[in-house]
Amino acid sequence: MRWGGSLLIAALLATLPALRGQPYKPVDAEKQQIRAKMGELAKAIQGLRERRADDALLAEVEVYHKAAEWILRYEEEFYNKSYLANTLAALDKGLTRAKELEAGNASWPAQKGRFVRAYRSRVDGSVQPYGLVIPDSYDGATPVRLDLVLHGRGATLNEVSFIAAHDSRQPIPSGQDYIELEVFGRTNNAYRWAGETDVFEALESVRKRYNIDSRRIVLRGFSMGGAGGWHIGLHYPDRWAAVESGAGFTETRRYAKQTDLPPYQEAALHIYDAVDYALNAFNLPMVGYGSEDDPQLQASVNIREQLAREGLALSDLRALFLVGPRVGHRFPPDSKGESSQFIDAALPQRVPNRLRFLTYTARYNRCFWVTVEGLEKHYQRAEVDAERSDDGRQVTIKTTNVARLLVDQSETLTIDGQKVTGSRVFEKKEGRWAPGRPAASGKTHGLQGPIDDAFLDSFLCVRPTGRPIHPLANDYALSNLDRFAKEYAKWLRGDVRIKDDRAVTEDDIAHHNLILFGDPSSNRILARLAGRLPIHWTKQGIVAGGAKFPAAEHALVMIYPNPLNPSRYIVLNSGHTFHEKEFRGTNALLFPRLGDYAVLRLAKQPSGEITDSVVTAGLFDEHWGMAGR
Repeated sequence: MRWGGSLLIAALLATLPALRGQPYKPVDAEKQQIRAKMGELAKAIQGLRERRADDALLAEVEVYHKAAEWILRYEEEFYNKSYLANTLAALDKGLTRAKELEAGNASWPAQKGRFVRAYRSRVDGSVQPYGLVIPDSYDGATPVRLDLVLHGRGATLNEVSFIAAHDSRQPIPSGQDYIELEVFGRTNNAYRWAGETDVFEALESVRKRYNIDSRRIVLRGFSMGGAGGWHIGLHYPDRWAAVESGAGFTETRRYAKQTDLPPYQEAALHIYDAVDYALNAFNLPMVGYGSEDDPQLQASVNIREQLAREGLALSDLRALFLVGPRVGHRFPPDSKGESSQFIDAALPQRVPNRLRFLTYTARYNRCFWVTVEGLEKHYQRAEVDAERSDDGRQVTIKTTNVARLLVDQSETLTIDGQKVTGSRVFEKKEGRWAPGRPAASGKTHGLQGPIDDAFLDSFLCVRPTGRPIHPLANDYALSNLDRFAKEYAKWLRGDVRIKDDRAVTEDDIAHHNLILFGDPSSNRILARLAGRLPIHWTKQGIVAGGAKFPAAEHALVMIYPNPLNPSRYIVLNSGHTFHEKEFRGTNALLFPRLGDYAVLRLAKQPSGEITDSVVTAGLFDEHWGMAGR
């Protein structure tokens, strides 16, 4: 284990064009040329859909149409004239694929080299691209290693530039015998929210299509990708054979200059601050890198210092921390080589018999053979220290702030000094562990909040059509829906699904988180939930924890398990709780702003704009009730 000073290769998208001066403004004739090809491709896609073409392959045709559609929607993304040529080239590639698919001889599933594939996201139904490198040696018979690469922030990144970079004839490095997957990550969000889901949806797509050795999946990233590596690697420590994180950021307060946050925002920093999860490096091989004159070396330093505070020495870990020479924000070849040698030696993945697992939320709850299904208190440190015998029959576990635990099969199990048997699931009540119920209740994985958590999975926005209690709140809700739809499309690269309340089906309730806009009078789905939520909203007012707020000038936003389908969320009157300013700023600003609920005071300005201010906000308790009541 070494503290090194060597060189590394930057994992940024070096092939992206640099942003110089003003964006290129295509003339009408050029835009018409794009639209003509889009029309041709759209017609071909429609024909394939009518012929019931394989939807997974159809998505890999549609992704080229989407690239053109989005760059015309956001013309400021023609960052230079090359984007015009690349857009037309993408449409030509889509037309070629459409013809192949129609003829029943799609060639790209067997392609070697660098190229683009895609999948259809469960989150919003959008098609999302990913880049692949398939070596000539791949034969499909032998399971192969996969390196999943998280790109750095690209000021000129969009679907067109991503496709141009990856539908490329650039040669594969000599001797590369593994598959490389580079995720799009829905552009620049440090692999948070839908960007996080993109990592795993792209990985799932590749694993369905190629013979991947599950014991040799490596996660790598630099810059924003390094931040993603720290985050994804430490929050999901059992998913990777090794993790390499270069530069990036690992905490919010100092990096994003955040001070004097309200308690519900401070608590939410524990969701994504990777430094809080540093202990999980105990469970897998990790490389941290930064050059000595790069301010983002601090990310690696933060992890290293936190591991020391945890009482862990390098000899306790499979870890390599590299400090490169004064090369700025780069990952030069010598250090990259040293990192690669370390990772190669660490493969394949080994399932450890000793686990040190830490979390602050049930969203991130699994480490190999132990799953934390419930916490005593969310956003406080919860820890599992578990050890099992070589044959797996005897397991001893110590816990902190854990209320419900699932353990893979064992014959003898001791939790916090108590011997327990007869189950794989155990619950702690009044300090004693006992076999638990098969289905978890309260805050559990995927049903733990906060509001923004609903947008990691499939969601449907529900627009009100009825008469509202008061027009101000209803107008505010509709403007919030409009803002969410616009911000989501621009920054998370998909169109939100929207239905009128009267059109929502039982199938929608079964398969989506429902994002309900309006009030219990204007939104008929919300009306069905009257009296079944911990905060009550009537014509007289909003009652939250004993406090009452007049309905004429207040609105309610919140998240809660849907009483019509408790395996899914409902959200009231909110998309993401951060907005365009945060998306345009550092990715570290994409943290929740309103916790699980908030009552907002509304005011209509002379301009007609409706502004809001938080009167009360917070987090529900572990049973989804008002905390402390």
